[in-house]
Amino acid sequence: MVGTQTPFRKVSGIFFRSVMADRVDQVLDPPGPASAGRYHRLGEPTLYTSAALEWSIMAIAGYMREDQRPRVVVPLRVSEAAVLDQHDEQACRQLGIDRDLSNESWRIALSEGREPASWRNVDIARSAGADGIIDRSRMIPGGWHLNLFRWNELGGPCVEVCGDPVEIILTPDGPKWGL
Repeated sequence: MVGTQTPFRKVSGIFFRSVMADRVDQVLDPPGPASAGRYHRLGEPTLYTSAALEWSIMAIAGYMREDQRPRVVVPLRVSEAAVLDQHDEQACRQLGIDRDLSNESWRIALSEGREPASWRNVDIARSAGADGIIDRSRMIPGGWHLNLFRWNELGGPCVEVCGDPVEIILTPDGPKWGL
């Protein structure tokens, strides 16, 4: 009998999550019910993380410059997440995912009353049974982010805090999406 190769990649390791400084005790909580993002609709759970501390800061810097709210980065240990890696063209083709759709601005789509194109990709990955999706960074050469759809539940990956929060301090004259 010939087995079908899974389109998912197993990921474990240390990742970094940026959160509002006053929400550090909720670092493992999903976004609030009134929050939508690149990979989640209102009310959908998604844990956004980055594979490097600096990438986590760069991914949130523009929002910090817009709202001026203090944030911290918390190191997390992720164990055994089966994720769709959007670097893997073959895996994306196998599931019918156009990975370039994930690069379109989700914020502009929502402001125009449209559904973000990235939601189509995440819908496919979720329905195929992925624990999450790897997002190719649009601004960090070689950078990527791990975004989990489920965690700390039966059959899903385990995520735990594994270090102290680090305050994010941006340079006053830095680029919008830079340090």
